[in-house]
Amino acid sequence: MAESSSPLEQDSAAVLADAASSRRTVHPHALRKLWLNAHLYVGLILGGLFVLLSLTGSILVFYKAIDEWLNPEQVTATGQGPYRPLGEIPAAVRAAHPEWTGPDSLRLPEHERDTFLAWYTLPTGAPDKFRWIEVRVDPYTAEVRSSGREWGGTFVSFIYELHESLLLDELGETIVGFVAVFLLLSVGTGLYLWWPRRGRVRKAFTMTPGESAIRRHYNLHKLGGLSSAVVLFILAFTGVYLAFPDYVIALVRLFSPVQDAPKDLRVEPIAAADPISVERAVAVAREVFPDAELKWIGFPDRDRHTGLYQVALRQPGEVRITGGQSHVWINAWTGDVVRVRDWRRFTAGETFIAWLVPLHNGEALGLIGRWIVCVAGFAPLLLYVTALRMWWLKRRARLRQKRRPVHQSSQTDSVSDSAPI
Repeated sequence: MAESSSPLEQDSAAVLADAASSRRTVHPHALRKLWLNAHLYVGLILGGLFVLLSLTGSILVFYKAIDEWLNPEQVTATGQGPYRPLGEIPAAVRAAHPEWTGPDSLRLPEHERDTFLAWYTLPTGAPDKFRWIEVRVDPYTAEVRSSGREWGGTFVSFIYELHESLLLDELGETIVGFVAVFLLLSVGTGLYLWWPRRGRVRKAFTMTPGESAIRRHYNLHKLGGLSSAVVLFILAFTGVYLAFPDYVIALVRLFSPVQDAPKDLRVEPIAAADPISVERAVAVAREVFPDAELKWIGFPDRDRHTGLYQVALRQPGEVRITGGQSHVWINAWTGDVVRVRDWRRFTAGETFIAWLVPLHNGEALGLIGRWIVCVAGFAPLLLYVTALRMWWLKRRARLRQKRRPVHQSSQTDSVSDSAPI
């Protein structure tokens, strides 16, 4: 029979077991401190970019209306009555710029005062770099309203480029994508730090009057973050998709199939023949989707060997209001349908992806959704200002405490390090 261990050995074993258990268990206060530091330094380091991207995003919610307000003589129609025949619109564009090849695409008016918008992509001399030029045509008279406005040279397009890439092209788009990732982290850690303990739920949703300046700023920060957290999370996630679509689609494919967009779909032009008219191409597309609204037309390009019309339409029930997510690709020399993308046949994954852009700009919920996104864009400014103010007040309080004699330090007001900022 084995000897029983002495009381001293039992006590030593118990101490070692407790020590091992404490190493395996993370203390809740230490975990909270970790997330507090993550929330603090992400906000302090990247808060300025959060504010810049959110404010420019608020402007872009209504960027078309702003452009119309700033440049009514260039981008609004003056005529009345029925539209001119569709074929007259690209003809007017080509007559205004016979030296250019194109246009590449034509967007239809979105309301009664809007114009047709024709896009040209002109080479810059650098590989894979183009200048985007727009030409506006009055739908009632086929008159060219503005000619040669370059993307990036107008106020709203400058704001768009600033929001999308910080004016740094592909590098900027990558930076913006990572900023969106860190915004997700900031929102998540903020919610974790706010999450009320048992018995303190009511206080977590209210402001208490008569408290210190730090506590007042904390309450503003808390309530501002809480009221905007869901919208900011959606905007950040959809921003990640816009910056890194391939990665997000790969993640979605783990749960549901997502068909690749036909990026290299081509039909070789027939040298001795002319392409079919734009009216015929649209008529073919309407045969495929008879109840859909025409939104956008992509033209064939003989020089680039893209012998296809691409016609985008919006079917009833589609979430994207401005663009249309049902497409028809048509052989520009034979009129045959080459490929169809039908909103009604989307998989769950494709439907999820289709929602991301309309959620990002708010159009998924109509005018109310746009205003929600626009107002939410000001939340990071409030959060950043209150966070900086709390950090500065705490820093000054700590410096004052260090200067005071030791016997007085216990009498000073304590400054909590556990309050999220």
